[in-house]
Amino acid sequence: MRALRSTLLCTTVLACGDSTGTTSTATVGGTTGGGTTQSGVTGGPDATGSSGDTPTGGSDSMTASGTTTAAATTSTSDTSVTATTTDATGTRTTTGTSSTSDTTTTGTTAVDTTSTGSTTSGDSTTGVVDGCPCNDNLEVPLDDGVFVLSITAELWKFFPMNNSFTKLGNLSCNLPPATFSMAVDRLGFAWVQYSGGELRTIDVTDVTKCTDPGYAVGQMGITNFGMAFVSNSESDACDRIYGNRATGIPEGNAVSDFFAIDPMSLNVAPVGKSNYGTAEVTGTGDGRAFLFAGANPAKLVEIDKATGKTLSVIPLPGVELGSAWAFAFFGGDFYFFTNSKNGPGSEVTHIDYDDSDNNGKQDITIVVPDAPISIVGAGVSTCAPTAPQ
Repeated sequence: MRALRSTLLCTTVLACGDSTGTTSTATVGGTTGGGTTQSGVTGGPDATGSSGDTPTGGSDSMTASGTTTAAATTSTSDTSVTATTTDATGTRTTTGTSSTSDTTTTGTTAVDTTSTGSTTSGDSTTGVVDGCPCNDNLEVPLDDGVFVLSITAELWKFFPMNNSFTKLGNLSCNLPPATFSMAVDRLGFAWVQYSGGELRTIDVTDVTKCTDPGYAVGQMGITNFGMAFVSNSESDACDRIYGNRATGIPEGNAVSDFFAIDPMSLNVAPVGKSNYGTAEVTGTGDGRAFLFAGANPAKLVEIDKATGKTLSVIPLPGVELGSAWAFAFFGGDFYFFTNSKNGPGSEVTHIDYDDSDNNGKQDITIVVPDAPISIVGAGVSTCAPTAPQ
């Protein structure tokens, strides 16, 4: 997801622009063994409490989904379980059955994580819902890398295994080429946000296919926002877009809004206030949401997607957002794409978030000092691995 300049259910978001209709390969960057270690962060994240506390840093991004419930009440209502399919044009088809169940509200602000996929099937031993399966038959896989979007509406792919880039093509959405952010769903679509706030869905296997999903720009007064798909939970793979409103204020008490976008109606649902106004968002397949935000230095912030409250903050010494930025979670770690030099290209920085080398530190390393494009969006579907590869 990106924050310089968004989303269908289970799709990948990327930028739209001129299309070439071909896939070209340009391998750029170092190898997994390369890179310059900037610093090591010892221990785990620092707990920060609620979002009402001003964190040590932040940046724009919006991520939220939820509804506000009033006093505790118990009622019996019909709820529908909806199965959603999306064809190559981005058209959504839904079917569903109804069942009656008792629901109790708690009187607190909470995210509505009702599954958008059928829960009739699943692994009875693990309890994992498979109503929103990954599309495993794509020519461009969803689980081997990070999709990245250039400010000029080019879609590329970054491969963490060898820190290389491959160009997928130019987008052709008949919109001014300046792009702002991107998210990727589980079906193989990139949701690309343009600078005017428009969302378009792109088929990652053919980037010339650009579809308007029907998102209404300007809801809640929001134009641009950092964005990402986040699964409902570790046991419910169905996901939705979370966003963090871009206000231009890097950080401060309640300077932005964290929200969610309903996967069927594409309506914005407020979740809570955000302390970061220039943040990008990324999500994981096990239901966690994070922001890349703040300044002097930038920070990795975990957010409670049900309330928008800050759960933890990790400073990133030596990492600054610059004029274009994005980040993504892949294989247990995070990759930050920044343009701190304010020129062409980007730097790629890796944090060993899960301490996979067991040295007791979350090492921060520049793995690509000169990426070929200025990256404003980065997206991985929630099908991407959450453990080291």
